[in-house]
Amino acid sequence: MPITLSHINTKSTRVFMGTITNGENIHDAFVEIADAEKIHAATFEMLGGLTEAEFTEYDFINKIRKPPLVFNRPLEIVSGHGTISRLENEAHVHTHLTLSFRDESDPHGIAVIGGHASRAIAFAVEFTLTVYDGVKVNRKMHEGTGLNLWGLPEFDTE
Repeated sequence: MPITLSHINTKSTRVFMGTITNGENIHDAFVEIADAEKIHAATFEMLGGLTEAEFTEYDFINKIRKPPLVFNRPLEIVSGHGTISRLENEAHVHTHLTLSFRDESDPHGIAVIGGHASRAIAFAVEFTLTVYDGVKVNRKMHEGTGLNLWGLPEFDTE
């Protein structure tokens, strides 16, 4: 079955607002928060500026990650979002970013890039983090894709 689905009933929902600055690695910061706050399922949104970002692409056909693309320059977060779950009982942060930067060679003077961010270094980032207490989302290997996806029950329409 290509669809999984789980109706979650949270004990509570906690919402945090925060900043990440001064060259802190965004993924490491969210792992630190997840461990300190005992987070097993969460979503986050962010905006602000980065000094570096690394994007990786998954080759769906060969089921491998392609070499990363690294952008080491001032980058503005147009849209940033992600999830926190668990992989082998460790906090797992999954982030996607859309970024812009000034590019004089572009006809409009600005370039936009985006995708799966494997690393991002903060200049000044503001975020909201929504935690779903009482819900444990664990990742496990999905045979069909070769990715560690949320281990949820198969969706049954009958």
